[in-house]
This record gives sequence, structure tokens and C-alpha cells, in this order.
Amino acid sequence: MSLPTLLPRRRLARGLAALALALSPAACGASGSPGAKGPPGAAEGRVAPVDVRDADFSASLYTIVRDGTPGAQRTGLLVGVIRRQLAHAAARFNAGQPDRGLASVLGALYLVRPGEGRAEMVDAVGERALAGAIERLSPRGDEGRVRALMELRAATLPSGSRARAEIDEHLAALDRWMKDTRTGGPLEQLGMEQRASVSRALIDSRPESIQRAAAATAAWIDRAIEFNIEFRQGGKRPERDEAVEAARALESGGASMAALFLRYGDAKGAIEQIDRTSARRVVPPGLYERVKAAASADDAASWQALASAFAHHEAQERDAETGISQDLLDGALWGTALEAYRRDPLSQDSAALLSQVMIRLGMSEATPLVVGGALGDRPSPDALGAALGLVLSALAEEASTDDFDAARRTYSAAGPLLVLADRAARGGGGVDPSGARVRSLMASLELRAGNLAAALPLLRAATAAEPTVNGLTVLAMAERQASEPQAALEDVRRALGAPDARSAPLEVIQAHLLAFELHRDAGTQDRAKESLDAALSAALDARQRARDPGAKARVERMLARILDGYGDAKGAGRAYERAFNLVTAEPPQLGATMLDAVGRALVRRDLPAARRALKRALEANVDEDDLVYGGLWVLLLERSMGVATDGTAGRALEAATNRATWTGKLAAWANGRISDADLAKLAQSAAQRVEAQFYTAMARKAAGDPGADERLRTVSKSPVVDLLEVHLAREMLTTELRPALPPNVNLP
Repeated sequence: MSLPTLLPRRRLARGLAALALALSPAACGASGSPGAKGPPGAAEGRVAPVDVRDADFSASLYTIVRDGTPGAQRTGLLVGVIRRQLAHAAARFNAGQPDRGLASVLGALYLVRPGEGRAEMVDAVGERALAGAIERLSPRGDEGRVRALMELRAATLPSGSRARAEIDEHLAALDRWMKDTRTGGPLEQLGMEQRASVSRALIDSRPESIQRAAAATAAWIDRAIEFNIEFRQGGKRPERDEAVEAARALESGGASMAALFLRYGDAKGAIEQIDRTSARRVVPPGLYERVKAAASADDAASWQALASAFAHHEAQERDAETGISQDLLDGALWGTALEAYRRDPLSQDSAALLSQVMIRLGMSEATPLVVGGALGDRPSPDALGAALGLVLSALAEEASTDDFDAARRTYSAAGPLLVLADRAARGGGGVDPSGARVRSLMASLELRAGNLAAALPLLRAATAAEPTVNGLTVLAMAERQASEPQAALEDVRRALGAPDARSAPLEVIQAHLLAFELHRDAGTQDRAKESLDAALSAALDARQRARDPGAKARVERMLARILDGYGDAKGAGRAYERAFNLVTAEPPQLGATMLDAVGRALVRRDLPAARRALKRALEANVDEDDLVYGGLWVLLLERSMGVATDGTAGRALEAATNRATWTGKLAAWANGRISDADLAKLAQSAAQRVEAQFYTAMARKAAGDPGADERLRTVSKSPVVDLLEVHLAREMLTTELRPALPPNVNLP
């Protein structure tokens, strides 16, 4: 648990989900074969795949997106890049990040243009990624892409093998099932066929697949126009589903036809299809003119205008029933952004737009090279800041799923940009965001990954360039975990004198509290009391200055920690009560307050207080993850005290017990469904491994195991410095100091 600071067709979904389960890697063994049938879009002829390693991925991907000129060398590199991207997708599925895994599979397949498909693009690891994508798409009723992915999976398996036969059987069953479930009026059935064929054509790059989707779109529009004429002439009220389908075709049919071809950067194909079908009657005039300009001029300006139009359309609110589908819009945005960039790689606007799309498609690693290549040797501060902002966005995207390896690849590719930022800083030029912010974010990711050795130099470099209270306090926390207490104290001293100290009251309080803990642990009681007194003074002052309820609540929580340091349990309890009252209507803040309060109660063995805090969170419906951790702590406290549970912890854990998430596994462990050993095996990240160590150690402690404290001591020294469990383990093993409160202090 990290510290709080630091329209689908439902009638199709169930059957597709069952197919996905039957086609999971456990059900179908996969092995690549040189003689395997090529995937949809496979080209003829031999190819020499390039072995693209993770260290080469950023540069190799950049080469592929920058220039689409066909050639044997490019084809070999494209095969290697797609293999590596699918390997990243498989790793993301395996790490419990299915949405990011699916996006990464789509990113790999979006790199393929008509005529570029090769059987060698999907190896055994890639096959597992395709299986994950099928499993993710099936419940959505996306039969077009599911079928295309099934065919790609089948192509990776040896002809005549049992696994290949099973997939072929499922493909035949899917075809029969799709035919049987397509009910409704004629126009509704045409709409189903159009969406399925277009969805398939987004990832099946064969010309016949694209043409089939275009024909389905034209037939859909034709029938909608006829339906509209019949309604106007007859005046009979139509069936709602048919009317909605007609509105969808008339509203989005023309744009859908254009987007289908623009997914592959084919503006000429789009114009040809629109001009010879009734799509010409329903395509928005402005879009038609932009597509026509790109088809005729085929220059950077025309493609940039087209890409900007799709980007603008994506940002607008669309009618879910009648608008262009999000998946098709995403595909068109990718295709047009890529063409705009290839026409002019030095255009900062085109580089920025392409980078944004690549980040969403799980290909953040090339972002620094794409935006950096558009800057030149001496970029303006604004341009350099915009490029670094995109790098921050890329790192933040990987941070959201704890994909530390992808973040490291992205950060490594950003090296030249950081050199430019450092040069600008030495010359007195302000860049926003700065290189220091990029290093700080990467350092925080390394800390979450438990990699102190990598985090410390990043933090030192960032704080040397931009000394802030928060940055120096985080550095001090890291140095404490690295067994460098004197260096940590020096950095706390620097933090308290940082330029932003006056404007960062909460961070100043945190720095004083850290100094208190460092002096306390070193046995220097007088210095510890000085730091605690300073923290109290800063907290009382911040309490008077805070205006919004959230800030006030955070101050109250910190004041509670300070008063606990003095041994004033009643004063700390009052502070938590005030904090709860301030954030009653704000579940995220309420969850953080509950965790602070229950964690404090766990350390102090105050079961009534722990139960009260958890009940308040349950009544407010706070985030399920917060409830799981709070429930775990209450349950462990009950067990350690030998007290029968009152059901509060069980209520907090109940909803998550059957979930596949990490908190779901923790809840299952708490309920006895997972053993200690199994929990340790299920932990996939450094943070999860530390959490597993903490909870199993706490369970042993509750059972009277004399070796439990040593296990907790290991947790307290963990390099994952921002985990509440690390803080709790340390506090439970620390001898309380309880200095006297300063005289004449008016406590609320």
C-alpha cells in the first residue's frame, strides 16, 4: 500500500467470453513453427528478422515510425519490432494490466500496413499476447477483432497440431454463433456486419479485409438512405432499433468510410471509395475537403490538418449511439498522425501528436526520440519544455501500471533531451518542465521498484538542480533506507532551507517529522524533541492558514502523528476526528484518513479506534483497495489481541476476495483461501513482495512466533520507501520517546 502522499452488444459478450476462456494459453499450447501458415496479411517471400532487444527497442521503433519506405532491411526490422512489442504486451497481461496489454497489442498491429504482414511477426511469446487480447476483447462483443486475432493465433501453430485444430474448431463455432445471434431488422443486421468488418479491418491489414469493410459500410449507408426515404414518404413510425441504426449510418457512415482507409494512411483510397459510393452524400464536407487535400497534395500541411481534425473530434463529446466508434477514431488518428509526421519529422506539432498516440498504444519508448528529433540542436525553451512534458506524460503512463522496465527504456531514450535541458539550465534559460522534474519522476519509479541504487543518483542530481522541500525529504527518506542516517539528516536540513519552504507548509512538517524519527532512532533525545517541537509549531501555524477542507484534513492528520510522538493519544484522536469530519463527502481523502487512523491504531494496539475508523470508511463507500488494507489491519489487530472479530474487517474484505487484483489476493489470503507461501509467489512487484512479507510476518506475530519481529525488521529496511507497511513495521519496532509537550501550547 503506497503512502497517500507520495456501446457493446451484450447478447454477444457471454459467448465470446466463453470462447476466450477456451482459447487461453492453458487450454492451447503454443509453439512457433517455420512452416506455420502466415497471419492475415502475410506477404510472400523470405525475410531476415532482426533480433530487437529491449535495449534496442526505442531506436528501432523510432526508425520504423519515421520512415515507411518499403525495403528488405526495413521489413526485417519491422518484424523484430513487432515481436518485441508483443513481448511487452504479454508481460503487461502477465502483470495483471489487461488494458495496457491490449493497447500494446493494438500498437504492434497498427505498425503493419497492407502488404507488410509476415508470418514471422508472431512468435510463441507474441501468441500469448494475442491470447490476452482475445480474452480482453471477447466480453465486449468485438467479434471482428476477436476473429482476426484468433486467425493470427492459429497462424502461429503448426498445421495439423491439436492446438491448431482446437482454434480452427472455435473459429468455425464463432462463425456459426455470429450468424445465429444476428437478429433484428435488415438495417440493424447490416450495422452489425459493418461494425464487425470495420473492427476486423483495423488490425487485419490485408486489402481484401479492408475492401470487405468498405463494402459493408457502403451497404449500410445505402440501406439507411432508403430507410429515411421510406419513412418520409410513408410516415409510419419505425422500429426504434432500426431508426437508431439509420441515424448512426447517416451521422457517422461517411466519416467511418474515410477513417477506415485513413487508419492505413490511404487518403486516395478513402476518396475513391467515398466518391463512388453513397458515402459521398453523408460525409461531413469539412472532412471530405481535408481528405481530398491529403490525397492530392500528399504533403505535411494537408496531413497535419487531417490529423488535427481527428484529434479535435476525439476530444469532443460524441453520441454513443450514432457517433463514429472510438476504436475507429483511434485508428484514423494513428494513421493520419503517422503520415503527418513522416511527411515532416521536424514538425514539432506532428511529433507531439504522434507521441501522444504512441503513449496510449503502449509504445512510449520512442516518444523522446520522436519529439527530440523535431527540436534541432538549439531548441527554444518553450519547445524543449513541451518535449520534456511529453516525456513526463510517457513516464507517468508507465508509472500508472508500475511498468518500470518500459519507464527505464523511455528514460534512457530521453538522454539527449536531458543534455539539452542541462545546457539550458547552465545558461540561465528556464525550461518548464525541467530536466530535474523528469529525473525526480524516474527516481520515484525506481523507489517504487525497490531500486535504491538507481534512485539515489537521480534524486541527488534532481535536488542539486532544483532543491525543493519535497525532493530533499524524499532523498533523505531514501538515504535513511540506504543506512546513511547522517546524509539523511543533512538533506532534511537542506529541505528546511529550500527556496519553496515558505510555500510548502505540509512538506515542511513532513521534513521535521522525518528529522524527529532520525534523531529518535539514533538515540539523540534532545535533538529529537527539538524536531518534534518544530513540527508541532509548523502544524499549528499551517492549521490556521489552511483554507480548503482537504488541506485542513491533511494538516489534522499530520498533527495527529505529531501528538502521538508526544504520547498524547487523546489529542491525536481528536485530530483524526476533525479530519474525518472535514472530508466526509470526499471518499479519496476519507480513505487516506481512514488508513492513517487504522495504521496508528494498529501500532498502538487500539482496537476500538481501528474499528471506528474502518466503519466510517465502509459507510462512506471509499475505494475498495483502501477498504482491503484497512480491513487487513483491523483483522490482524484482532488476532494479535486474541479478540473475536465483530465483522467489520470481514465486510471491508468481502467485495475484493474473488477479484484477480493484488488486493483481491490479499483479501483471499486474509480469509484463508491463499497460504503464506502462495501469497509470496503471487507477488509480482517489489512493493507487492514487501507487502506479502509484512502481512505474513504480522500473522506470525499474532500467532506468537518469536521470529516475527525479525521479519518485520527486514520489512522496515525495505528499499521501497513509500509503502505504509514499511512505516508501520518501523514504528512497531521502535521504542517510544514521548517527550513533554512544549509549555503554553494551545492544542485544539
